[in-house]
Amino acid sequence: MKRLSIIAALVIYTIGAAAQGDFISVKELAGKINSKDVIIIDARKDAEYKKVHIRNAISFPVEELSTKTPVEGILKSDAELCKIMGAHGVDFNKEIVLYCNKGSNAGRMYWIMKMMGASDVKLLDGNLDAWKAARKPVTRMPKMPKKTTVTATLDKSTYLNMAEVKAKKSNGNVVLVDARKDTYFNGSDPKSKGHIEGAVSISSDLMRDDKGLLKSDEELNKIFTSKGVTKDKEVILYCQTSTRAGLLYTIMTTKLGYTNVKVYDGAYNEWVTANKVVS
Repeated sequence: MKRLSIIAALVIYTIGAAAQGDFISVKELAGKINSKDVIIIDARKDAEYKKVHIRNAISFPVEELSTKTPVEGILKSDAELCKIMGAHGVDFNKEIVLYCNKGSNAGRMYWIMKMMGASDVKLLDGNLDAWKAARKPVTRMPKMPKKTTVTATLDKSTYLNMAEVKAKKSNGNVVLVDARKDTYFNGSDPKSKGHIEGAVSISSDLMRDDKGLLKSDEELNKIFTSKGVTKDKEVILYCQTSTRAGLLYTIMTTKLGYTNVKVYDGAYNEWVTANKVVS
């Protein structure tokens, strides 16, 4: 009987872990904060990191991985990505936990690292606000990473360029999702003229509850399906620089069971720079 109880408990634990996807709770991270097998990465701007960050976290602003000109937000070359990650002490053989303010920067870094071959990457649910709300240890003292050599095992099956998006977006089995705020989508914000023609709006802000934590799987599924974003379709995500898109990618592929999700890396910035039609 005791053995059966243990087996049942393991099954329940396994199911619970799977349902969580690649997100880690504050409680779970707190139990690993001093582990040498865990790398905690703060994906915010370095100025924010210097004000306050999770103890033992290293500063690695996600924008370092992307171009500034001629189009802001396009990924740098594979060799450059490996060099930058190595300079920040990234080790794909360890568990990597990412966080930021609202999940977008961490989400983009998650997508990039998974594409490069990292096997154990997680996002902190609730990010820094949840960590501070739980009174977990924070500091201003920077953690200096030890440089590493990062060798990528690339899988770009989730990466799309502009030509590929242009060819796919009119296909009835493809749905294009804009993860920006509604004001960007409808063009009422001065930074945006609208959206890529045919896209539906699902802001990444809708993913979180009033405490900044992820909503339930049921609530999240309703958000996507209400816009016609179903699991039988190919889903293409974008935002201004495909940062918010990274958070949606992580949620859809690791929590909700979507198996055909891509990210348009050049995103809105590249699309309008190339004078493509927006609506």
